Amino acid sequence: VVPDLALSRGGDAHRQARLLGNRSLEFAAAAGVALTHVELGDVDVAEQWLDLAAEAAQAVATPLRARQLEVARGLARAAAGDAHGMREHLERAVRLATDQGRPAARCETLATLALAAALLGAASGDEDLLSLADRSANDAKELVRVLPGHPPWGAEADAALAQVALARGSEEVAADAARSVFETLRAAHLEDVFLRIVLPAARAILTAGTDQEQEAIRHELRTTAALIAQRIQDERVRVQWFRGPLGRELSELAGSSGERPRKPAADGARPADLDADETDLLWLLIEGRTNREIAAELGVGEDVVAQRLAVMYAKIGVSSRGEAAVFAFREGVV
Repeated sequence: VVPDLALSRGGDAHRQARLLGNRSLEFAAAAGVALTHVELGDVDVAEQWLDLAAEAAQAVATPLRARQLEVARGLARAAAGDAHGMREHLERAVRLATDQGRPAARCETLATLALAAALLGAASGDEDLLSLADRSANDAKELVRVLPGHPPWGAEADAALAQVALARGSEEVAADAARSVFETLRAAHLEDVFLRIVLPAARAILTAGTDQEQEAIRHELRTTAALIAQRIQDERVRVQWFRGPLGRELSELAGSSGERPRKPAADGARPADLDADETDLLWLLIEGRTNREIAAELGVGEDVVAQRLAVMYAKIGVSSRGEAAVFAFREGVV
């Protein structure tokens, strides 16, 4: 998860591809940038990039690009909360995969449809969407059994089933499906964090798992949040990511600010003698919270937040949120 690089390198690749007349690379770059904007919650900008991807795809039309474009448009519509648009594009992608006789592509698109429908259905209480998610997930699970390797689509289908079960009040069923998600991903030894899959499964564990499972999941999510925050060098993009759909949910599920991970300095002392409250304040800055949001989180006034920030800035020798975040990572505070 490095959205600042995805945006900058993707934009550069798209410009160079246009100059070179390489429509295949132009399509790939535009689609990649679009999906990054979806991740950031910037759906309108994502749609603009998808239009550019569609323009390139028309020039060098292939069944693969047609299916990829439908999947990307479906994910954008899902991010916008548009269930009808999501279904239209993702179901079309499933039909394309079926018509092309590609079981792996059909499995992948079914799993994507299942999770998108499950999330929207759970949010709206739409039983029709939940039923669609249930059917699509089970179809994907049947297909993944005959595919070689360790694709993540079975885990994605189980994440959808976990969401469906939670929405229907079947908490133990949800927890079992979520356990299957983590077992599948761990067995595959995949490097991608797969947040779209992990977060719904984590929610099921945190709702119905054992105390030990819940603590393990929270620890994993906190570690992931710290790694993501450290990887995103562009402060503006980091703030936008943590305010976006994935970042917000990750922060919520990882726990309240008082539960965030803290690393002691090598000698056991806190860097710059920061206390626990100041370490929590650093985390809230990294997540892009405004003074008003920090005040609401901590239950104090905005003037108190401003005073605490001024004291902390002076203590660690910085003058901005971005410099404070760099300090936190450099000194091992988070």
